[in-house]
Amino acid sequence: MNPNLIKSLWAVALAIGLSLGGTALIKANKVTTTSVERTPMPVAATLYSQQATFTRDARYLGVIRAGSDSVVGFEVAGVLTSLTATEGMRVSPGDVLAQLGTDRRQARLDAAAAAFERVVAERAQSEARAERIARLVEAGSASEQDYDDARFAAQALSAAESTAAAQRQSAQLELEKSTLRAPYQAVVAERLAQTGAVVAPGTPVLRLVTAAGREAHVGVPADVARRLVSGHTYSLLLQGEQVTAELRSIRDDLDPNTLTVGTVFDLPVDARVAVGESALLQIAETVNSAGGWLPISALLEAPRGLWDVLTITPDAEGKQRAQRESVEILYTRGNEVFVRGTLANEVAVVASGLQRISPGDLVEPVFDSAMPNTAAAPGS
Repeated sequence: MNPNLIKSLWAVALAIGLSLGGTALIKANKVTTTSVERTPMPVAATLYSQQATFTRDARYLGVIRAGSDSVVGFEVAGVLTSLTATEGMRVSPGDVLAQLGTDRRQARLDAAAAAFERVVAERAQSEARAERIARLVEAGSASEQDYDDARFAAQALSAAESTAAAQRQSAQLELEKSTLRAPYQAVVAERLAQTGAVVAPGTPVLRLVTAAGREAHVGVPADVARRLVSGHTYSLLLQGEQVTAELRSIRDDLDPNTLTVGTVFDLPVDARVAVGESALLQIAETVNSAGGWLPISALLEAPRGLWDVLTITPDAEGKQRAQRESVEILYTRGNEVFVRGTLANEVAVVASGLQRISPGDLVEPVFDSAMPNTAAAPGS
């Protein structure tokens, strides 16, 4: 046989083999692809249930204040010679806080005391003289005029004694006012003067706050204030700790600077919070806006600050496929969000694992009752 003819036959056979092999491979790939496409991916899902309103926790910022917060100072002027109170010190009524110089006041007290003693002695001597003259008048040895003069002198000295006693008491009181004492049980919050300073009457020396009876002062909008009730308890957030406090008072005027109404809450005695720290009043409010709750894990970031979700809807063949739809977030609470959009009521939404899914993918929704706002699948 012609060698060239043999080579040609081998070439034809090889080409046919390659063609058949390629066709089989393509068919195999098509079968594989079709097989993958026909296998839905199990995905965690939740039902989007529409509602006409939702409840949100409104928060209003306030500050912790002492039940009594006041500045104290001396009633008299002088040089501040001693300031024994230190910031943070707990004091009881009568405890010495500060001291003014007392040299001149002590000298005035000593002089007033001496003058009083002198007048007392003179008054006693004058009364004794009036009594002797009275006896002499009875014996005819003295005139009535002598007795009247002695009696009037004794009365004048008695009045002088009262004046001297008042002057001595005034000097004593002024000396006592040179010592500043705690008016009530409190904590020294701040020192407002320094030793050696000359202070006038009423000059603030120390700021005192009560050790107990702390209050939360919170400003709220007027419409919120109208819903509050004095004597009722409300939730406050103090440094991350939630406590229940009683509403003591609501002001009846609007603060022109903040446009809020002032409220005062009595804190529990065991509340661990310092004066000056912040407090958050938490009030549940109903918002008239339709939408539904979804877990945060169901959200996909979209352009222009919007968000998308993957809904699970049947295609023309009844197969469940993932479809991308836009939503607007109205409120976030913990690990869930309240959204609104064009979502149908009770539509299934992919709850998590969105990075594994693309729009159009075949999926099999798996409903987990433990997930936020996740309902059981219909008919399950």
